[in-house]
Amino acid sequence: MKGVLIFFGIVIASVLFCGVVPFMLLPGAGIGMALPVISVPGEVLTENFLGTGITLTNTVVGTVLADILVLLFAFGATRKMSLIPGRLQGLFEVLTSALYSLAKQSAGRNARKLFPLMATIFLFLITANWLELIPGVDSVGLMHCAESGFSGYERNGAVLKVDEALYSGERATEADYEACHAAEEGHGEEVIAEGSEVEGEVPAEAEADVPTDRPVRDDIYVVTPFVRAAATDLNLTMGLALIAFVAIQYFGVKSLGPKYFAKFINTPALENAGKRPMGVMDFVVGLLETISEFAKILSFGFRLFGNIFAGQVLLFVMAFLAAFLLPVVFYGFELFVGAIQAFVFGMLLLVFGSMAMEGHESHEEGDLLEQEIE
Repeated sequence: MKGVLIFFGIVIASVLFCGVVPFMLLPGAGIGMALPVISVPGEVLTENFLGTGITLTNTVVGTVLADILVLLFAFGATRKMSLIPGRLQGLFEVLTSALYSLAKQSAGRNARKLFPLMATIFLFLITANWLELIPGVDSVGLMHCAESGFSGYERNGAVLKVDEALYSGERATEADYEACHAAEEGHGEEVIAEGSEVEGEVPAEAEADVPTDRPVRDDIYVVTPFVRAAATDLNLTMGLALIAFVAIQYFGVKSLGPKYFAKFINTPALENAGKRPMGVMDFVVGLLETISEFAKILSFGFRLFGNIFAGQVLLFVMAFLAAFLLPVVFYGFELFVGAIQAFVFGMLLLVFGSMAMEGHESHEEGDLLEQEIE
């Protein structure tokens, strides 16, 4: 009997929070779920940050915030070290010990050199990835007029007015955007009157979505979040990929000297081509190794970006479809994905760096390990 009651309780809670609340109560109050703007580049918060002329995006804010959190954690844990560690020091020691043990198993004698960079990037990425799970990130931000081609909603005080369930908003045109700005500056009626003369003038990319006979509107708004997960911006992931790539080459040259480049430009193989024709093949393999080395940049950058950006879109869509209860499942999933992607990036840096320091003979072993990580 108890099991039956639990089952009916789950059913009732599911119907209430996945059906009644998001599809009836919230839209009835004008605060239904709005479909967020999905943009690959970081969204601009200001084009003149503190009068410096620097363009500030929400992904930059997310990056700086993740940096600050990692630094606070590190300084807070190591500021007063003691033989009997407190909670923060204990957590720091457990985390770094686990990472270093993993580095020792994967990189052996090279772990000591590679560990600082690997652990730093791991801690930064796991913090940056988990930021998107904090309430307010990707949702609380600057409300402004919707630019041409973007879907927006009417303004309802400090929030967007959404009075229909699963309403994806109204697609704004250039005339709507100008009229909205004019309305905010206090002379919107004049611009709307002028806009009525060019009613239906819609950008080509929005022709299929915007009725050509609707009047110009000055009340279409969107929200640009103050903070967005850093790894959803390709600039950050490719920047980290370049850092990892340069570090791998640095460790390889430092360990092997000029001989490191022999695996890419294998001139000794050509010198003996008369006696050993297969040397030509070795030279060609070296050129392929060069292509493979540069491909690591794409491997690092796009793997991280694709997984985190897709996770963000998944959370957006699930919250739009059912504002309560159902998204919790996907938040748990993204908690796991965020940690895995940080771990994979750190491990690949460790593997590739160790391969570079050991020379060409370790490549086959490293390739197998990379496949296991993936």
